[in-house]
Amino acid sequence: MPSNHHYNFLVVEDNLAMAQLLVNMLGNLGYDNVVMARNGKEGWDKVQVPHPPIDIVLSDLLMPEMDGLQLLQRIRKSENHWHLPFLMITVVDDMDRIMAITEEHVDGYLVKPVTPAALRQKVETALKKVYDPDPYHRALYAGKRHLYEGRLDAAQQSLTKAKDIQPGQSATYYYLGHLLEKRDELDEAAANYQRCKDCSNDLYVKSLDGLARIHIKKHNHADAVAALQKGIELSPNNADRYVDLSLEQNRMGKSEAAKEALAAGLKLSKKAGTLPHKFIEACLNCGLDTEAEEIMRKNLGAETEEIVTLNHMGIVCRRRKEYQRARNYYERALKITPNNDLVNYNYAVLLVEMKEYAGARKTLDRILRQNPEFNNAWTLLGKMDSLGV
Repeated sequence: MPSNHHYNFLVVEDNLAMAQLLVNMLGNLGYDNVVMARNGKEGWDKVQVPHPPIDIVLSDLLMPEMDGLQLLQRIRKSENHWHLPFLMITVVDDMDRIMAITEEHVDGYLVKPVTPAALRQKVETALKKVYDPDPYHRALYAGKRHLYEGRLDAAQQSLTKAKDIQPGQSATYYYLGHLLEKRDELDEAAANYQRCKDCSNDLYVKSLDGLARIHIKKHNHADAVAALQKGIELSPNNADRYVDLSLEQNRMGKSEAAKEALAAGLKLSKKAGTLPHKFIEACLNCGLDTEAEEIMRKNLGAETEEIVTLNHMGIVCRRRKEYQRARNYYERALKITPNNDLVNYNYAVLLVEMKEYAGARKTLDRILRQNPEFNNAWTLLGKMDSLGV
């Protein structure tokens, strides 16, 4: 392992006195290269700067704008920084919150007031695991890296090697399950997720998510609901899990339960920026069009005009074959901007799917009168002519 001065630390802490105390403690331990950030948003910006490259993150949990958990989640989901050692600093004695952090693969906790001895032990353990690993962690890390980069054969070879070195480690089974799921080998993936779950450590909840996804793919909705409910029982601060539960309950016709699960998911996701498309789907399933529009608006960006949001919502509803809902969105958009080529074209596509061919031709004619070079409109007219409609 390199000497201490080769590591670049990021300390994310909104309390300046606490931040300076951590910097001083790290300096006394021989770690002199420290970058500071006042919240998770600023910390994420610092992580992405190539010089100096951050080697390890120490972050407070409770901060404004973006907290420590959100920063950890963003790092773990990133293509270039997912591997960074991450230590969470907290005074919170809240198992629900701790579980949400643990399932994001945090490398350790530091409880305030932080002592030099605890800081040394946690930092050295986290650094060694990533930068000077034992044979098991070397094979596991290689497998994870290959998996992130899409090299599935190499990932399986490394993860199998890790399993041979230490057969009882749940992480190996979790990532093998993830790999086999990517290959659509669902029974084998489920068996590995089950082995991971049986090991009962920090990846227990993530393995339940994996089992839920496989049940969903197999249309075993009751089993998916059971796995998601168990995950929520163990770690109730994960918004995505509630939304997945809502989608599954809706498929089972349990509309009221679906609304309750979605409400919990939306409440937990209030501070989030963009949200996965499934949040929009769940809102539409539960009749929450206004909430669906708001999520779409956030995903498209704060400066998005209403016309863009309405057009996108029309596309979403049309793809769901919810034609009347789509029509309402397009007609709202056309009241704002009657001559918008793109909205008129999408509206014409909808009318064709609804078999309202006369209205579609009228809309396409309107587009081509003002923009004769709109090729998509000519193409759609040609398709209608070829069908004789």
